[in-house]
Amino acid sequence: MEHPYDGRAAMGRAEITPAGAFEAGSFVSFTLTYTAGTYGIDDTGSLKIVHRFASDMGRPQFDDPAAPNYVTVEASNGATLEVRYDVKQNVRPWDKTLYIKVVRGFLREGDKIVVRFGDPRGGSPGMRLQTFCEERFEFRVLVDAFATYRYLALAEQPTIAIVPGPPVTWTAVLPTLRRPGQPFALAVRGEDRWGNPSDRCDAVFTLRASRPVRGLPERVALAPGRFAARIEGLVVDEPGDLVVELLDAEGRVVAVSNPLRIADRERIAWWADIHGQSEETIGTNSARAYFTFARDRAFLDVTGHQGNDFQITRAFWRRLNELTAEFDEPGRFVTLPGYEWSGNTGLGGDRNVFFAREGRPIRRSSHALVEDLSDLDSDVTTAEELFAALAGEDCLVIA
Repeated sequence: MEHPYDGRAAMGRAEITPAGAFEAGSFVSFTLTYTAGTYGIDDTGSLKIVHRFASDMGRPQFDDPAAPNYVTVEASNGATLEVRYDVKQNVRPWDKTLYIKVVRGFLREGDKIVVRFGDPRGGSPGMRLQTFCEERFEFRVLVDAFATYRYLALAEQPTIAIVPGPPVTWTAVLPTLRRPGQPFALAVRGEDRWGNPSDRCDAVFTLRASRPVRGLPERVALAPGRFAARIEGLVVDEPGDLVVELLDAEGRVVAVSNPLRIADRERIAWWADIHGQSEETIGTNSARAYFTFARDRAFLDVTGHQGNDFQITRAFWRRLNELTAEFDEPGRFVTLPGYEWSGNTGLGGDRNVFFAREGRPIRRSSHALVEDLSDLDSDVTTAEELFAALAGEDCLVIA
């Protein structure tokens, strides 16, 4: 666990080279250098270099210098170090842990521990970065200077950005079902080799529809710096099925949209992804980035944020409600305020709670990772207690 004593300034510092932005899924060699602070590190003290649970970065290995993800660790003063990796040796969301223990000797102030991720000296191509983008990927360094197994996070942490690669495929997205005369949108994006929407596009496509579409332009452009293009206000007047093709400058079809059915139906289909999280709980990137991605890059009609309740602080619950209210645009993009009641399996298991409006109280399954206990008496520890607490609320609960 991390130590409550705020002596981070005396724990030392860490830096990573190279720094900057790197393409998702690429192989890169990094050197992380930890410099001991005022206390040094006592014998049997240790470091943890951790990253988030929600990452598919290559697993560090210590046996094959020529293979990907080869990691070496050494102390500048010759201290003997024990090194191992575990996918869950730290408090969530920083589960994935490179553990470095001083087993013989100690570190004084100014001594260094040098960690080479993807050490190229033996022929390794580097560390395989995670295949999805993250604005701030953190190599979080925790220090147990006193050999108590109580850790302090450094005041400043080494970070990089993981960004999309160039587009290798193109995607055109239509709704699934609309009525004759009902407006809809066509969205177009380029995707890198891992499926990330790319902002490195520079292309103009001719649009070819399978049936007449009012408002459809002849061409659509994707310029550098843009993740997508969206054409609003399209209309088909007669029932039938529509697909739209993208043609490149040579007239080749590079993408075909999903089919849109135009039919006089009472109910209309909408695209939704209502269960996701962000870095404030167990996910990646900020909650604002989550809603922005859902609307502007995934082209969803409906979304919701379902953070684990035992990680949602009072401040973050207020923030989530502010974001759903801000992003909600009836008829264009609907955001559902809510959370995941994350009870243990024997007490009812996970339940997804969606409210009809913002400003409703959160009833957690526990305060496991919430330090502020001022609203502890609002917890409901079983599914039965949750249902009783929500009686009379305008909400939906999904098991």
